[in-house]
Amino acid sequence: MVGILDWGIWITYFVLMFLLLMVYRNTKKESYYRFFLAGFVLKIMGGLGFAMIYVYYYGFGDTFAYFNGSGVLADALVDDPGSYFRLIFSSADSFSGDLRQYTSQIVYSTGHEEWFMIKLLSPFTFLSFKSYIVITLFTSLFSFVGAWKLFLVFRRILPNKDFLSFVAAFLIPSTLFWGGGIMKDTLTLGCINLLIYYTYELLFENRWVFKYIFGSIMCIVLIYMLKAYILLCFVPALLFGINALMKVKFDNPIIRRLMNIIVIGVSVVLVFAVSNFVGENSQKYSVGGLESRVKGFHTWHTFQGGSAYDLGVTDYSPVGVLTKIPASLNVTFFRPYLWEARNPVILIAAVESLVFFILLMAAIFSRKLKIFSSFASHPMIVIFGIYCLIFGFVVGFTSYNFGALARYKIPIFSLFAFLIIYINIYRKEKTKPKKIEVI
Repeated sequence: MVGILDWGIWITYFVLMFLLLMVYRNTKKESYYRFFLAGFVLKIMGGLGFAMIYVYYYGFGDTFAYFNGSGVLADALVDDPGSYFRLIFSSADSFSGDLRQYTSQIVYSTGHEEWFMIKLLSPFTFLSFKSYIVITLFTSLFSFVGAWKLFLVFRRILPNKDFLSFVAAFLIPSTLFWGGGIMKDTLTLGCINLLIYYTYELLFENRWVFKYIFGSIMCIVLIYMLKAYILLCFVPALLFGINALMKVKFDNPIIRRLMNIIVIGVSVVLVFAVSNFVGENSQKYSVGGLESRVKGFHTWHTFQGGSAYDLGVTDYSPVGVLTKIPASLNVTFFRPYLWEARNPVILIAAVESLVFFILLMAAIFSRKLKIFSSFASHPMIVIFGIYCLIFGFVVGFTSYNFGALARYKIPIFSLFAFLIIYINIYRKEKTKPKKIEVI
């Protein structure tokens, strides 16, 4: 699947990208841009590592299904552009019979999310001359853009701590490895990082300009089409953050209380509306669909790769699910344990989890209950914390396989790392991290 020609194309594209980014970097005077090219190279190497592991170690997976499917569409673009655009505007359950010559070759297009992923990749498959590692280069580049924007948010929350912000955005092993390949996870990771950046610019910097509004809409659409549950986890966290922002903006206690009531009311309505909309437009996210999907994960994920875990779920009622919140959060953030590692990939995740556990415990024992004041000190920290808790519960409860979990949890792991850094900085600095200044 990867030959000499593939490497030649990859090197050509990589050098071209590097030179363009270097020119862009040289136009910037800010000191933190010293991390720019290093971040790019890290992301590219992470994506390449993912590709090599899947090509030479696993040999199968969703990534190849996306690659092969997008290759069929790329062929259609060359052979019959009219058919290509008809395929692009077709849904997974509405193919015209005369398109069967193409659709019959795509074995992984039955789901709407998978079909959308294949369509999204097809232009890059065409530009990459149907080379697996070259397409990976493009997906890694998109992941880099999202990570860089997240880094910019981190460094604004923690001024003068650029290196630590860079560590959180670029040097988390699981995010680096799983967040660069040809997977839905890579694209949704880039999108959620961009959405966090746009949220910061719009709400906390009052930069209501077209590019941020349009960028937010595009990210929301892409996440919804690929992994809608990420939005279902992020929206409540965002609303909590807006509520915290209102407390910063208004000093009058009566106005603040009134705004709290308004925000809580709007939050309840919005969360219900979003959940209802997603459920109505995707059977997968309806109440019955969710329960069936979770039970499916709990069944077949346990047979994948010898890295299964079990939370002992027997009751799928709301009360039964809620009782598994602590165990789900533990498995997301602190497992696998070292003795649960069965292969090198899971071992890396185990070491990563152990380091996070030690750092978080050190911060908790040092600050004790005052740790909660750290989270309340900045509205974006509120968003990060709530989002990590909700998303951490969801993926921990559903995955049931450490290999799958390592991939599913990457949208929050840089945020989780930054929260730990923030708590420790908040504890050690004589002057607390700078609070948000609302314009």
